[in-house]
Parts: sequence; structure tokens; C-alpha cells
Amino acid sequence: MDNRIRVALADDHPVIRLGIEATLDDTPTVQRIGSAVDSTELIALLDSQACDILITDYAMPGGHYGDGLELMGFLRERYPQLGIIVITGMDHTVLIRSLQACGVDAILSKGDDMAHLRSAVQAVHSKRKYFSPRVAKVVKTLSSTGSSHLSPRELEVIKLYVSGTPINTIAEKLERSKQTISTQKVNAMRKLGIETDAELFKYALELGLIHKVD
Repeated sequence: MDNRIRVALADDHPVIRLGIEATLDDTPTVQRIGSAVDSTELIALLDSQACDILITDYAMPGGHYGDGLELMGFLRERYPQLGIIVITGMDHTVLIRSLQACGVDAILSKGDDMAHLRSAVQAVHSKRKYFSPRVAKVVKTLSSTGSSHLSPRELEVIKLYVSGTPINTIAEKLERSKQTISTQKVNAMRKLGIETDAELFKYALELGLIHKVD
């Protein structure tokens, strides 16, 4: 019986993807079940094969299921038992806090040695969190409010709100009461450590949920 950790990889950069594939394939405890270049290929892979852990780039545009926080929320809802390791070139506080809130299990900075990948896989497989050194420094600065997970619906409400959709319209679109939508918005902001709408819009800009108009 094969007891190796089944790992999927998603990255749209060929050189980085090949490097990670080589690292995984050289790890005796790991079985790489496949690689994807966007979220469309990734979901097809995860739907077709059993997988323990996903290693994915944060920014991976072009797929049907989006990327970034949108994809993280979708993955957590669709595959609740899947371990998720995110590799990102952005290691500022708001992103790390948001990834934690979305339920990501490990975060690696592209500025750190990719040797941390093996340690991250073993940690996540053992149900432990893992952060590479640059990310760990950011995590230390976060308050405990950032450790709560945003629900997929809370993330959806925030995305609609920062795109300019009024609370009443969001309530109609999602077939919920105005009070329910307002509560979900407030809860999401609390989990992210955000107190004002101005901070919320700044957060959305930094994470690419909305785009700055020149």
C-alpha cells in the first residue's frame, strides 16, 4: 500500500513549476499526482484524483475559478479536508492575515529558500501550520483576530461590497436579509482586523479584489 502524501501543484510560471516538481519528485514521502497552470486545470485535477495537499501560487490569473482569495475560498468550500500551501511573492500583513482568514494551512514567501517546501508539506500533513521565515515575521505582528476563518459567504459579501454593490442589492442577489448581509460584512471586517470602510477598500486594492482607476 502506497502511504505517500498525495500532492498537487498549481503554478503558471514554467520555471518555478519545474523547480517545485523536481523538489517534490525527489521527496520519497511525496507522490505528485499532477500539475496545473490555472484554476481550471487545478479543479479538474482535484476532481479526478484523491489529493492530500495542494501547493499553489497566490497569483495565477486566467482560470475559470479565479485566483488569489477568490480561489482560496472556493477551494476551502469544495475540498474542506484538503491541506493548502500558498506560495506568494507578496508578504505584507494584510495578505498574510487574509490567507489565514481563508483557512490556508501554510504560507511560503518566494523570497525564502524553497527548501522550506518539504517542511511545509510534512507540517500540513501532520495538521500543523507552517510559515517560511519572511512570513513568520509577519505572522508575529498579527493580532489573534486574524486567526479566525472567513466563510465563503463572508468573502463573497466583501467582494461584492468593495465592487460598489449596495448592501440592499447584495441581499437581493444572495437571497438573504439586509441584516444578515450587514452582519456578515461586520464579522468579516472584525476577523481581518479592519475597522472602517476606508480600510476595507484599501485592503481590497492591495489584494486585487478591486482595481485602482487612474
